[in-house]
Amino acid sequence: MIDYSRELKEQLMEIKRLLVNVKKRRKAHEGLPEGSLRVTNSKGFPQYYFREKGTEKAVYVPAKDRAIIPKLIQREYENKAFIALEEAHRNMESFLKKYDPKCLDEIYDNLCTGRKEYVNPIAITDEEYVKQWMEENPGEQNSFPEQGKYETEQGEKVRSKSEKILADTFHKMKIPYCYEPKVLLNDHKVAYPDFACLNVRTRKTVYWEHLGLLNENEYASKNYLKIEAYEKSGILLGDKLLISMETAENPLDVSLIRRKIERFLT
Repeated sequence: MIDYSRELKEQLMEIKRLLVNVKKRRKAHEGLPEGSLRVTNSKGFPQYYFREKGTEKAVYVPAKDRAIIPKLIQREYENKAFIALEEAHRNMESFLKKYDPKCLDEIYDNLCTGRKEYVNPIAITDEEYVKQWMEENPGEQNSFPEQGKYETEQGEKVRSKSEKILADTFHKMKIPYCYEPKVLLNDHKVAYPDFACLNVRTRKTVYWEHLGLLNENEYASKNYLKIEAYEKSGILLGDKLLISMETAENPLDVSLIRRKIERFLT
């Protein structure tokens, strides 16, 4: 199964941040009279009645005293928001404690060999998925005549030192990848991205293009059109397409590459 732990934990952190924010906001309401506000409508205009805590009757708030109305309404809204966020926080924490995306894998992995050979898994394991993905995404499909000069740790011959750095970084960070796969785009166009990478956790394929000569106008214009063709085919930059860049004066930033890998491919 796809593992959504990271997204769920990010959502939990967002709820925590919102709770902190609401707590700070609520301090601004200290000193307001305790009670409840009732809003009615008279001839298309709102009418406000305030019932002070400990009393039974709501008193009409005249126009001259209505400066307090926005504060009371904001307090009421933030109190309800705080209650909703606290409940969401409890529910999310409870769910994460029980959430086990590997439960099916563990059932299959714990089978003995004599049982495994007769079982058709409901969801294939990560290992099997990676094997299947590699078979479906063969690399080195580009027929461009220049042969690669740099050998990667995985054994491909790539065309530039920066591509070797990228490939070896994928390898070290255990990201399944292939070099120069064939990708069919709209209008029967074909592209050969530098890499196709697999996010094993989400089982999502992401293409990676390295733009190594951005200081050259012709090269930059050509690659702009290439990225546009990807996006018109639904391979959107920042989603299914990642890029790395360098110029003669600004070499490849390996630390930034690692950050991108951690964010989008793990």
